[in-house]
Amino acid sequence: MTSGAPPADGKSAVWKGPSLVDSYLRRVRKGIPLAQIQLDVMMRVIAGPEEDQAQSERPVQNFLDLGCGDGILAATILEKYPRARGTLVDFSTTMLQAALTNLQEYSKSLHVSSTDYTDPSWFDIISSHAPFDVVVSGFSIHHQSDQIKRQVFIDIFDLLIPGGAFVNIEHVSSPTARLEALYDSYFIDSLWANQLAEGDGQTRDQVATAYHGRVDKQANILAPVESQCEWLREIGFEDVDCYFKIFELAVFGGKRPLTGPDDIDYLE
Repeated sequence: MTSGAPPADGKSAVWKGPSLVDSYLRRVRKGIPLAQIQLDVMMRVIAGPEEDQAQSERPVQNFLDLGCGDGILAATILEKYPRARGTLVDFSTTMLQAALTNLQEYSKSLHVSSTDYTDPSWFDIISSHAPFDVVVSGFSIHHQSDQIKRQVFIDIFDLLIPGGAFVNIEHVSSPTARLEALYDSYFIDSLWANQLAEGDGQTRDQVATAYHGRVDKQANILAPVESQCEWLREIGFEDVDCYFKIFELAVFGGKRPLTGPDDIDYLE
C-alpha cells in the first residue's frame, strides 16, 4: 500500500541541520531519562513471552528502524540478534552518517536510506526490503501531524509480517500544563546530571535555558499516548499497549495479527 500522507511540516526540516544533530547527539541523547530501561522494554516486547522464544532460534531476521538517528535502537537489536538484517531510514544524512559509524561491524547486514517517510513514495522504496518481523522507531514520528502519524502506522502495519511487532519509543503529550512542567524539570535534571558526569561546567540554570530555548522545540507535534494506541487498534494491531511511561516519555506499540483479511503475499 502506498502512503497517502501529505508532505511533512517544514518545521521538522530543522533536523537536517548538522549543528542541531551534533548538539542532540552530544548533549541531549545521552541525557534522556531512563533511556536504557526504555531499550530493555523494547527488547522484551520484540522477544515476546518465553513460549514465543522457544519456537524460534532467531526471532528477529529482518527489521526496520524508522527515523534511526544515530542507530541506538538498531545497535540494541543487533547486539542480541547479530545475524539479523536491518533497514535504517532517516531523512537527515548527518544522522545516517552517525548511525553508520556506530554500526560499522554490522555494515554488511544493513541497508541505509535517506528516504523521508512522509513522502508518499517512501513505502514503495522501503517495501522492496520487506517484509519486516520488527519495526522500531525512536523519538521521530512525534514531529509529524496526527494525520501523518496515523498514515505511518498504517504503512508500518503493511510492512510487517503476520505476527510482526512494532515498538515506538516516543515523546508524547502531557494531559495538563502542570504535568508538562514536571516533565521539563525531570528532563533538565537528567541532562544536567549527565553533563556533570562528563565534566561539563554548566549550571542547572544554564542547562534549563538551553533546554527551553532549543530550536527544535517548535518541530514537536505531540499527541497523547492513549490516542496513538487507539489508532493502532483501529488499524488492526493487537496486543496494543503503552508498555512504559514516565511523564512524556513512552514506549508503546502492538503486533500485526498472525492472520487477517489484509495479509500480503510478499512472495508474488
